[in-house]
Order: sequence, then structure tokens, then C-alpha cells
Amino acid sequence: MVFLKTGVVNLRYQLYDYFFGRTEKETCHKVFSKRIAYYQHLDEKGQREFVIRTLVFLKSVNIQSEPGFYVSREMKLLLGSAFVQITFGLRRDVLEHFKRIFIFSRPYSYKNMNTLFNGDVNPLTGSVNLSWPAVEMGFVVPTEGANLAIHEFGHCLILENRLCGIIKKILHPKHLQSWERLGLKQLVKIRQGKSELFRRYAGTNLMELFSASLENFFEKPYAFYAENPALYKSMCLLLRQDPRDPKTPTGFLHLLK
Repeated sequence: MVFLKTGVVNLRYQLYDYFFGRTEKETCHKVFSKRIAYYQHLDEKGQREFVIRTLVFLKSVNIQSEPGFYVSREMKLLLGSAFVQITFGLRRDVLEHFKRIFIFSRPYSYKNMNTLFNGDVNPLTGSVNLSWPAVEMGFVVPTEGANLAIHEFGHCLILENRLCGIIKKILHPKHLQSWERLGLKQLVKIRQGKSELFRRYAGTNLMELFSASLENFFEKPYAFYAENPALYKSMCLLLRQDPRDPKTPTGFLHLLK
């Protein structure tokens, strides 16, 4: 596919487009066309905006890794794509608080702790920590409702939303309140073992439920809708997109019936 210089709907991204080279954008397109199911189904305009948003996001963060572990350009693009997928319907296209992404070659632990982690976010240091094998698996099998990058960026979104002033809120307060109200009911269902879709860990609290909901929202949208239509529609309003319309997910309003 020849990546044309036309077709970006949003004027802001038309302007951003001039700051990135053709080769850079073609590389994104090739990687995403091969690895990202969400991207593969977008129309041409959507794909172009997705690429530009990813490049904007990657310019805004500092990706580091443990000594001796090389993070390739493709790996960085996959990480960026996860954040863009979540926020594709929102105005926010970067993280303002979480500016550091640290990649481990394997599950990791913290001093004086025996627990191994695949991922976590640290609001104190503004860091997102990820074990690459677990991240990679989420892109290898994109239909299991398990994507670590999406999960951890979901935590970032909620935490940053809390830190924002009322004018700069990432998520619409009314829609978030509605989601939380429905989410509390879903927590009870999960804890009682009555959910066929959500893993038990999703019932830990609303923070974990939100991230688990993101994973199912993008990877199992029809199963999510079948189990809890109200919670699914609430996610659509909150994120301003509907993955059941994969070609134009942000043109979602007509599907909320």
C-alpha cells in the first residue's frame, strides 16, 4: 500500500503529518498491517491517523530497558499502538504524567518482594514497567482478551484522569461515573464466579476491572456485549469508539441501540 499524503480527517493530525518522514510512516504501516488487528480493519483515513498518533505518542515518552536487552523500533511501535488503540476516540494522544516506559527481558521483582511481575505502573516515578515476553504474547494472540500493554496503559489512563483538573479530564466525568456504577455490579458478578468472560483477577477492584474491560472490549467485543450490554455501551461512551464497527470504530453512535 502506498501511504498517501491525503485522507487525514483531523486538522491537528494533518499538521503533525508534516513533521514525520515518509519512510517513518511507511515503516509504521508495514508493522501495523502485519501485527495489529485493530489497525488492519481501519479504513485508509483511520489508518493514517493511527500512524500519526503513534508517532506523536512515541515522541512524548522515554523507552528504556535493562542492560543488554535491545528494544527494537518494531517493539516500540507495538507499545505505542496499544496506547493509541485505547485513546483513538479521545482527544488525548499522549501521557502527561507517565513519561518513562521500562522494558524487562523477563518477569521482574522488587527489592524485599518475592512476587514476580509482568507489568505495573508507578505514579510516584511516572513509570510504566513491562516484561517484554508478556507484552509480545498479547500481540501474538489478539483474541484472548489478554493484552498486557493495553492493560497497563489502562491503569495510566485512570490515574492520569484523576490527576487532571476538571477542564483537562481525559474521560468525561458523567460517563466515567456511569461506568463506575455499572462496574460495581460487574465486580460482584465476577467475585461470585458468575462471569464467563472476565478473569477472577478483574474482580479485585474498579481499577483492575477497567483494564480487564479494555482487553475484552478490543479483543472480544461481541462476547463482552453479550454478557453485559450496559457495561459495554458505557465503555463505548467513555472511550468514544465501538470495536464492533472495525472499519470506523469512532463512528459508533448508531451502534448504541
